[in-house]
Amino acid sequence: MHPLLLSAKAFSDPTRVRVLAALRSGELCVCELCDALRVTQSTLSTHLQVIRRAGLVRSRREGRWAYYALVPQGRRLVEGWLRHFGSVVARDPRLRADAARLSSRLAKRQGGACCLGFPRGASEKPKGKG
Repeated sequence: MHPLLLSAKAFSDPTRVRVLAALRSGELCVCELCDALRVTQSTLSTHLQVIRRAGLVRSRREGRWAYYALVPQGRRLVEGWLRHFGSVVARDPRLRADAARLSSRLAKRQGGACCLGFPRGASEKPKGKG
């Protein structure tokens, strides 16, 4: 599929837009994304696969933990998209709530890394920490 179409597909779903907006904060653990966006790990995995195919993110593993971050081209596309649709994005209550939850979750990091795994009561808990 053409790269432009892959990028368009990545931005064509509200959950994927929420993932991309959250990743502007920097590299995030899967469990941090699930917690901030209030989605299950399987749902997040499906959306990350589309975003990864578009070439917007990179991933790495650290033990059992998986981390995702925007690649430079992905960051430019996300920032440009958010600039273009800035007024709509600023009013979106889901994006504001996601940002607040993510900020709270990132404050719990130790040494700049996720240390919690999935919080109690999460709808899906992975084997390991994330």
